[in-house]
Amino acid sequence: MGWRAWAERYCGKQAVMALFVICALPVTMLTALLTPPNQSPDELMHYCRALGLLHGAVLPVRKTAPDVLFQPQLQTGVKVDYELLAIMLDPQQVALKDAIKAATMRHRHGLLFVDMPNTAVYFPTAYLPAALGTALALAFDASPLHCLLTARLVSAGAFLLVGLAALAIAAYGEAVLVTVLLLPMTLFLAGTLNQDGLLIAMTCLAAACLTRATRGWRIAGLVAFALVLGAKPPYILLMGVFTLPLFAPGFWRRFSDMAVAMLPVLCWAAAVALFFEAPFIREPYFPGSLFTGDHQIALDTTNAGAQLHILLSRPQRFLALPYYSTINDAYTDYIGLIGVFGRLTIILDPGFYGAWAFSLVFAALGLLLTRRGETVPPRTALINFLAVMGAIAVTYWLIEITLYLTWTNVGWPNVMGSMGRYFIIFLPFLPFGIPHLQSLPRLRSVRFSLPPLLLALPSLGMGVFDIGYIPQKLVLNYYLH
Repeated sequence: MGWRAWAERYCGKQAVMALFVICALPVTMLTALLTPPNQSPDELMHYCRALGLLHGAVLPVRKTAPDVLFQPQLQTGVKVDYELLAIMLDPQQVALKDAIKAATMRHRHGLLFVDMPNTAVYFPTAYLPAALGTALALAFDASPLHCLLTARLVSAGAFLLVGLAALAIAAYGEAVLVTVLLLPMTLFLAGTLNQDGLLIAMTCLAAACLTRATRGWRIAGLVAFALVLGAKPPYILLMGVFTLPLFAPGFWRRFSDMAVAMLPVLCWAAAVALFFEAPFIREPYFPGSLFTGDHQIALDTTNAGAQLHILLSRPQRFLALPYYSTINDAYTDYIGLIGVFGRLTIILDPGFYGAWAFSLVFAALGLLLTRRGETVPPRTALINFLAVMGAIAVTYWLIEITLYLTWTNVGWPNVMGSMGRYFIIFLPFLPFGIPHLQSLPRLRSVRFSLPPLLLALPSLGMGVFDIGYIPQKLVLNYYLH
């Protein structure tokens, strides 16, 4: 058996898929079972969104209610079963004895309106598995804790299925996709009720469909990514990747397909802004240094209009604020992209971050040796690279501006709320910007390529290590501290 035949047989797609399941299944399941309630970013709010679906709350409700200063204030949320939610509100549910006690509790059904402006406006696709899991547990008269755990397990199962589908469909780039799917942050989110884990898998699925380079698969990818954008509208410029290559025949057909897929996303975003979105309620604070009004007035909400006025008063702030915030948040975003557990409080070992950073870079550079279906001319490869990196850069800027307008306290001189996990969605699009070496000038004769398993070896090795490392970190921090 020759080298190429051996590599195709033992180092191809099937091996990558098998190792993905071997690594991801135990980590997501143990994360779901070991992580105490409400110990994942915004898990309380995400669970509320899923619980709302149980009684048909597909759309949120915006109404006026007292804020923290007992002043009338617009709020956005849904009604949820309070007894199911109560387990998320007890800060003592981080000890094993309390979790055992909670497992014996039963609940009475009663609906209560919960203000949750950061999740109520998300399109509910990613919450369906959690809602299904909760409904399944309720059918067996499960306790609130078991309802939560079942919701997590079903959500984790949905993540694994979508991730497997992405790897099975991908025509190339499997090493990058499996690296994204096995990132510790991705697996932790997938094992809890934060929707970002499933949205990352759906983005990988969309990118995998696009690698097939046919109109049918491209439309399937557009649909998958449109569902992601229903929860993440600031990423909408990444839809431009589905029109590549820009100057090849069929561009206008690709563009029209993208425009059709983009239309419902824009309609949803417009409806949210007009009918559902409400300011975020804060603890009372005084405006920051950029505010030009009275600094002695206590505020208790965000104010997009006031923030936009601050930006427009000096347009250079549209670039300066994201720039300085990027510098200030560079390290926290770096470790947040790789993995910070709990409510962003469990920081891992420095060497662990370094090993995963190497795995990411190795998989990205491995695209230079990833076999493609057809050779791309150097000019097209350069345009694709600039288009993809430009779309990522502009999307990053748009996320920062959105956070400043909708999340940052009025007048603050930096962007609040930037999280490294927000940028994981960029990574599945790298295969469309980084070409094979053969597409580079003066390297047209290069035919060498490596199978997916070899390009993903560092990531898969770290994935195997994480089977023990991630559960150990959770146990040490929650049960043995």
